[in-house]
Amino acid sequence: MDLSNAGGNTVKSRTSSGPLSTFLDLRVAVGREAIGDGGPDTCAALTSALDAGIAQLGSDIGPGAAVVALGGYGRGEQCLWSDVDVMLLHRRGETQRLIQAILYPLWDANLKVGHAVRTVQECRAAGREDLETLTTLLSARLIAGDADLFAEFEGALGEILRERALAPRLAYLERERRLAEPYPVMAADVKEGRGALRTHEGFWWERRRADLIGLSYPPATHDERGAKAVLLAVRNALHASAGRANDRFVADLREPAAAWLETDVHSLSVALTSALHVGDGLADRRWPDLHVEPESTAGLGRRVFGAIRTRFSPSEAGETLDASESVLAIAVRAAGRPEGAWLDPAEAELIRTSPDTMWTAADRRAFVMLLSAGGRGRTIFGLLEDLGWVEREFPEWTPVATAPQLAPFHAHPAGAHMWRAVDEMQTIINDTESDTAALVDEVGSTEELLLAAFLHDIGKARGGNHEIVGADLAAAFLRRAGYGPATVATVVNAVRHHLLLVETATRRDIADPAVIDEVAAKIDELRELQMLYLLTIADLRATGSTMWNEWRATLLRRLYRKVATALEAGGAVRATRDIDAIVGAAGGVFDRRPIEEHVAAMPVDYLDTTSPREVVWHLDVVSRLDVAGRISVDEIRPGRVLVVGTDREGFLLAVSQAFTRNGIGVMDARLRTRSDGIALDTFHVADDRTGEVVTRDRWDRVAEDLVSALEDEGALRPAIAERVKTYRRHDEDRRPVEVTTKSSGHDTVVEVRAPDRIGLLLDIVEALHDEEVDVRFAKIDTMGGQARDLFHVRRDETPIRSEPELAALRGRIRDRLQD
Repeated sequence: MDLSNAGGNTVKSRTSSGPLSTFLDLRVAVGREAIGDGGPDTCAALTSALDAGIAQLGSDIGPGAAVVALGGYGRGEQCLWSDVDVMLLHRRGETQRLIQAILYPLWDANLKVGHAVRTVQECRAAGREDLETLTTLLSARLIAGDADLFAEFEGALGEILRERALAPRLAYLERERRLAEPYPVMAADVKEGRGALRTHEGFWWERRRADLIGLSYPPATHDERGAKAVLLAVRNALHASAGRANDRFVADLREPAAAWLETDVHSLSVALTSALHVGDGLADRRWPDLHVEPESTAGLGRRVFGAIRTRFSPSEAGETLDASESVLAIAVRAAGRPEGAWLDPAEAELIRTSPDTMWTAADRRAFVMLLSAGGRGRTIFGLLEDLGWVEREFPEWTPVATAPQLAPFHAHPAGAHMWRAVDEMQTIINDTESDTAALVDEVGSTEELLLAAFLHDIGKARGGNHEIVGADLAAAFLRRAGYGPATVATVVNAVRHHLLLVETATRRDIADPAVIDEVAAKIDELRELQMLYLLTIADLRATGSTMWNEWRATLLRRLYRKVATALEAGGAVRATRDIDAIVGAAGGVFDRRPIEEHVAAMPVDYLDTTSPREVVWHLDVVSRLDVAGRISVDEIRPGRVLVVGTDREGFLLAVSQAFTRNGIGVMDARLRTRSDGIALDTFHVADDRTGEVVTRDRWDRVAEDLVSALEDEGALRPAIAERVKTYRRHDEDRRPVEVTTKSSGHDTVVEVRAPDRIGLLLDIVEALHDEEVDVRFAKIDTMGGQARDLFHVRRDETPIRSEPELAALRGRIRDRLQD
């Protein structure tokens, strides 16, 4: 789809009465089908129809009064569900008749009207007093009434504009947008977000000011016009899809918005992220003081340079950063200017015409300094893109710069995510109080950490496995830039394996020594593991707010420690616990004999995955089992609970019902059954709405409900249904459910991906229960509102191998959950 040059359509209005009928009918028609490109074409049609209606309303208002369009309407950019912004301009006459003639019909038509009633003198006073009012008045356009009065108004507006510049205020507003949204986002607000329509308004206001006071101002470029056209098209598409004013490109509106524009979601997302990138870049160039902090930033480059540590810096100590011909030296200096991040014309021309040269050690250090200079570094890097330097020296960047990431857990386009990962890594490096500080010191090279953070997703937007593709691209760039073989190897390995730890921690059983051995076999040395661990933290923090939480942090920390121990020991450390250690942990509460019998009756991996303290805890709860099921909270880790009962068909279902009824969310489950039929199921849990630790006072009710559910499978269903109904979101995600299966050892792994909601886990467990499979182990994970739940299952004590049987299993679970 070409969002900037589509053909036109003619939409006929229905027969209606009243001056506004054509506009109202057109709006209904546009809700079903775009006019032309969906952006400027649709806006022009809506603006024209609204003009005609309001002009008819104001046809007899007489001299001394005028109806004036403001805001987007004044600029001819009326969107489908935009407010109708008008000003009634008058010469201190009778305003009530004017209000009745113009505003009452607009209100009666259920239009959302932004209005003002002013004289020229009142406009002059308001514009002088409030810059926001002044910029609103800048978009004024006469619709009906006294042209001389409007000309007088424009003259007064020009007087004010000669007295004050707009740029400082516009830079302030853009700075506020960036404080609210430090990085471009996928769920972009196409009106208020960074680089969006408000940013383009600023460009329009500056041109309008120049026109009113007789100054010259550069006209809009082709890129600027194209970007704005895309933003208007997406805004109209979102309005049409939502049936109301909705300006945010949220996941559930992307498909209908793309359909309205007769394109696909990926193409529309590419167009939008590129348009926002254009607006962002134009703002950086128009208002270079966007990055001026309250305190002086003089010496930024020197401070950043001092923080960069390379592994072999002494051998390169002879080179300095003051070579005036070095593009990267200029870039670092430009990023550190106290008055803002910018290039002067001579610097820009030098960069534009600079020949390809071999990078020096100073260039390599300067490149990392630029990466670590925050928003200023990104601004200067953007200027290097505009001037062609990035395409010449770092062509690997171009495909990912604005590439959209449509998975719901990704908050940012690929390029923005990579920049944020660098900032998150810089935060980790600077945090000397956290438990990662020692690892940063042991890695030694902050240069390698920052390069790995920046390059980790360089393989995206090309198809194939982005870790493998990215490793090859990273190697090509680093070698071309002259980085040494040790740095190349370290960074490339980090790029190749940057998903290894998080995928293992959240998708595998990290208590299984075989899993630890498998991870350790892919890592050459402890330093590489340390790099991967720090990169994983930076990557997760940079992905989005749903990806980094205490639960994932705990899983990663446990996995890191296990793999580090395995690397030092030459393999995963198997449990060497003997009965004596458990007897010692029991402290005389249990004799040796019941402990031996309990351990002998548990699965063979029990001691590998259970500490002596936990064994005693299990045995204690079993010894006090006097009802159908008992729940015990871990005294040391209150987010972990043990559920004990007589194992039977429907036991896990009953547990799931009791948890759902009481708002208990499950993140991890290990299900064990003793040979005598006693189930000992361990769950890591949190409140299913807040994610916080479940308070102990809630567990008595959960235990009561568990007994009820075990006695009667339907006992809790009415209460569960009511809770699900109460907390169901009105804008519930409707993306399809995905169910996949694969073999893993002695189990079949069923993976369910579905929009997260209250009661989803229970529905999955019920579906598995109806399929008569036993769940042995479960990993429950939610990213960006999307559940990714894994269940290791067997049927009749054996894994399911038959593909027809697996296909039928997948289909039935998917159909049930989708319904």
